[in-house]
Amino acid sequence: MKVTTSCSGRFHIYDQARQLSRFGALHYLVSDYPKSITRRWNIPDDKAIALVMNGVLGRLARHLPAWTGPQVRAGVYKQLHNMFSRRLARHVPPDADVFIGLSSFCLEALQEAREFNQLAIVDHGSFHQRVERELLQEEQRLHGVNAAAELAHDWIIEKEDAEFHLADHVFVLSQAAKHSLTLQGISSAKIFVNPCGVDLSSFKPLPRPDAVFRVVYCGNLSARKGVHYLLQAFTELQLPNTELLLIGSAPSPAYEKLIGRFRTSSVRFLGSFPQHELSRLYAQGSVFVLPSIADGFGMVVPQAMACGLPAIVTHNVGAADIISDGVDGYVVPIRDVAALKLRLRRLYEQPLLREQMASAARHKVAGLSWDAYGERLVTELKSYLAPTLKRKNA
Repeated sequence: MKVTTSCSGRFHIYDQARQLSRFGALHYLVSDYPKSITRRWNIPDDKAIALVMNGVLGRLARHLPAWTGPQVRAGVYKQLHNMFSRRLARHVPPDADVFIGLSSFCLEALQEAREFNQLAIVDHGSFHQRVERELLQEEQRLHGVNAAAELAHDWIIEKEDAEFHLADHVFVLSQAAKHSLTLQGISSAKIFVNPCGVDLSSFKPLPRPDAVFRVVYCGNLSARKGVHYLLQAFTELQLPNTELLLIGSAPSPAYEKLIGRFRTSSVRFLGSFPQHELSRLYAQGSVFVLPSIADGFGMVVPQAMACGLPAIVTHNVGAADIISDGVDGYVVPIRDVAALKLRLRRLYEQPLLREQMASAARHKVAGLSWDAYGERLVTELKSYLAPTLKRKNA
């Protein structure tokens, strides 16, 4: 079995490529990072195709001055986006069995793969972006926050829809993401759910520094992540000897206006940290919360659980799939501040329950390694190819 996978950026596709390589199934990884980066994922140089110029231009575009205006920046983004998509199509190897493309970057490549009679698959890491946009527009109506920067452009949504319908199969990371696609008319039968893994060698329990009850959040500080609901719940509880640690990039000026009223001495905005430092930060916590309005998976959830934190997530966080409610964490409705307060208070007032749930969380993610992800992936791909391979060997 020869599988080509591809992406602009990295996302979970590099872990996917590493797993395909582990099983001897990786034909090529096509990306816009240099081979010095793909080597870190144990991808052999002869299996990596690096469209480096796309990566360089994309990183430069992030630093366009503010005076260029949002329309100019959006136009540059669209041109670079489609440049990668077109170049990717020219690097689809004709001798592969399977082509996998990251959504919104692979329409032309999917068409090329079908010309070569390859199995054409699109890998989608989030909710259907039309569903996500509707959820964020509701946040705008509820709170008056301008979430325009978080909304997908019409051309991306249209391109992804074309990819979903053209592909033989669609890969997603959670049941919530699958449901969002079926709401938009994508056949449930063509969707395969395979949750992300976690690096158990990097994320593991460390000694707690003190007895402070700390709530930990990690992710962008944005309306989509529902941080304002967590801030409201935490500040309204006013529990003694507690802190809220917010790990992530600074909020936009518009979102800062919404969450600024929750800034207190007990709320600490820590900024962004590289992956290898997150375990140390999780170790300071008592519970992890990801209150997202829409989140295709949320890799930070199994990471925190591996470090011994019970997790509270919403139904719209894909990682809710890995949580047994009341056993190793809690799953609550989106926008439900009362539900967040109830669970946080329960864990605060019942340290024995918290320890039991922390132990259950560590046990749960022990079976969520990237190797397990790879085994599910390869098994699924072989099942697709079995009829073809049977005919070839007949």
